[in-house]
Amino acid sequence: MASFIIISSRLKDILHGIELFNDADFFSAHDFFEELWFESDNDDRLFLQGMVQVSVGCYHLISGNYKGALSQLTKSKEKLRKYPPIYCGIDLKKLINQIELLVDEITRFNFEKKKRLSLNNIPVIQIVQ
Repeated sequence: MASFIIISSRLKDILHGIELFNDADFFSAHDFFEELWFESDNDDRLFLQGMVQVSVGCYHLISGNYKGALSQLTKSKEKLRKYPPIYCGIDLKKLINQIELLVDEITRFNFEKKKRLSLNNIPVIQIVQ
């Protein structure tokens, strides 16, 4: 007997962006989430803007723009905190925790003036069924 996963319509709408993000194609993920953000209703606007900002923040990070990464990631977590721990099929609690760890790492990096920042703590968006 085959098993089927039921995907909510909201998750279905953003699944491609999640795949882009998790494949570290942050620029394309940003574009995808931004397009959804422009078309969204009031309930999802801050959520989608937060997804745009986490994508842009990670893009800045891999490009070596740590100040830009810190700014966008901080803005992202503040917006995403306004939503329930599970939203649109995403484990936002885990994503926010990962963003906070990355923000802390970038802040320590800037303070300690290390030559290279580890990219091991880039968030992964987890889907919850």
